[in-house]
Amino acid sequence: MALNTSSLSDLRPEYDYVIIGGGTAGLVVANRLTEDENISVLVLEAGSNRVNDPRIMIPGLASSTYFDPEFDWCITSPPQEALNGRCIAEPRGRTLGGSSAINLGMIIYPSRNDLDAWEKLGNPGWNWESLSGYLRKSQTFTAPSGEIRRELSVPSIDPAVRGTDGPLHVSYGEGPFAPFSAAWPKTFQTLHESKEDPLSGFCIGAFCNPGSIHATTRARSHAGIDYYNAEVAQRPNLRVITEALVEKALLQKTENGDVVATGVQFIGKDGVRRTVSAGAEVILAAGAVKTPHILELSGIGNPTLLQAHGIDPIIDNSNVGENLQEHGFVPFSWEVADGQVTGEAIRDPALLKLSMETWQTSGAGPLGLCPFTSAFMSLPGMADGELQNLFKQHLGEDANSSRAAQYRILRQRLEDTDDTGQYTMVPCQLTPEKGPSPKGVFALSEPESFISIVAVLNHPFSRGSVHLASSDPVDLPTFDPQLLSHPLDMELQARHVQVLERLAETEPMASLLKKGGRRLHHSERVSRLEIARQLTRDRIIAHYHVVGTASMMPQEIGGVVDERLRVYGSRNLRVIDASVIPLIPRGNIQTTVYAVAEKAADIIKADRSAA
Repeated sequence: MALNTSSLSDLRPEYDYVIIGGGTAGLVVANRLTEDENISVLVLEAGSNRVNDPRIMIPGLASSTYFDPEFDWCITSPPQEALNGRCIAEPRGRTLGGSSAINLGMIIYPSRNDLDAWEKLGNPGWNWESLSGYLRKSQTFTAPSGEIRRELSVPSIDPAVRGTDGPLHVSYGEGPFAPFSAAWPKTFQTLHESKEDPLSGFCIGAFCNPGSIHATTRARSHAGIDYYNAEVAQRPNLRVITEALVEKALLQKTENGDVVATGVQFIGKDGVRRTVSAGAEVILAAGAVKTPHILELSGIGNPTLLQAHGIDPIIDNSNVGENLQEHGFVPFSWEVADGQVTGEAIRDPALLKLSMETWQTSGAGPLGLCPFTSAFMSLPGMADGELQNLFKQHLGEDANSSRAAQYRILRQRLEDTDDTGQYTMVPCQLTPEKGPSPKGVFALSEPESFISIVAVLNHPFSRGSVHLASSDPVDLPTFDPQLLSHPLDMELQARHVQVLERLAETEPMASLLKKGGRRLHHSERVSRLEIARQLTRDRIIAHYHVVGTASMMPQEIGGVVDERLRVYGSRNLRVIDASVIPLIPRGNIQTTVYAVAEKAADIIKADRSAA
């Protein structure tokens, strides 16, 4: 039974640390800080405590939470110019555990180059050598059985790079897996061999990734149930309050011009506005969409924007809410051969009932799996000089110095033929043509059975923003991802999209698809780059990987926080979540966010000891 975390009784007037956001990062920091019984922490989460809801507990039901206000902020962008006016929906967790409680559960690791790039942008100590240790610290990895290893072609796993006692549980589940998962790595063997364990920092090629799934119960593992477990919840120095909408951080200017965060103003479940003081620090961990929103509501941001909404500027930093990055993905869907079973089988009420009963009794069956498989690949083969011509045409010197610094790194990654794209196989249809809402994308509305393969650009050049739309904290901010707004992204993404048909035509995947079957993405085989560009505009959707809106880097090149995650101009206000990530890493980002939060907790402890 879930704890009554919405209760406001016995709320202290002051805590050492007040954390805004009880999600992926916020609960990590709260857990680690309160390991010291002399440190008191209050966590304020806007969403409710739904950790025992089957839609969160059962991995296979994750998409049912999207655009349900019980779990999700339900954010949609304005029309996107580069997407022919289409809007982009961006599910963001609004529940205890945040987005870790509603995502699709894929455990994907960043590369060594991804994390080393953060240090190159002026963040000492933020590199692979440091963060890979925190990846391990956050996890308990359960190796697959020999049978599953053989079935999924899982390479030899180096135990030295895997976590053994972290709160987050990572496993492959029990199976059985669909034949598409087994066919995936074999399909790539003629295209590119997988090299190294993905957690080693080097991986090119196909792999079957584990999921954030408890190896014994087969339930979802996430921050709201594992970093805030029953034992942690009993700590007298930790208080978590859900259904608490934070309106702003309370800031005060000192005589020497520094700004001190004195506490937080919020509205609880009872509708009463309250303030609580922070004796040491206020920590923003509300995620890459809500964190910049709260910063602006608190008076930190572009003074012109704040004044336009009647908010007094306290810290002038126009970088707040900028540098937004999102992967986005383009899905193609093919009808499967007769007799093949996909995830769409759950449309049959009897099969759904059976699957639910199987999961509830033993944790087995399709609902207890993370049934997605991925690959990291270099840019598809290009003619001599083609890439340099694209640079010449689309990558002139950007007037914005922050982008120039980032673009130099991204260009080098391309020139080094790094892992520029990710492909993922999804055992069901994906239908972005049904509209921006995930309820349309995941609706399984076409009667036949399909699989989808999606193409992702790992290191996009496009940059969007998120900013307040009014001074009312209840109003959602304007989320403007600007997908494909940089023309180089279109060229690179379209070339990765062209590869999708080749994957579907390669054995053994080809034999699992219906000869002459339906294609939901296009009536004919997509071979021409012009058609690939068109389908990229028409079909790209958010990958739910938003980062960068309160970036960690020098302020003069676009930073909002320094390398110790302190907001520039403040003495004791930090940001710890995906918004501090200055350059988006490859793949699904939840593992990276856990590592960032683990490192941040150690930074706070060190600063407290040094004070």
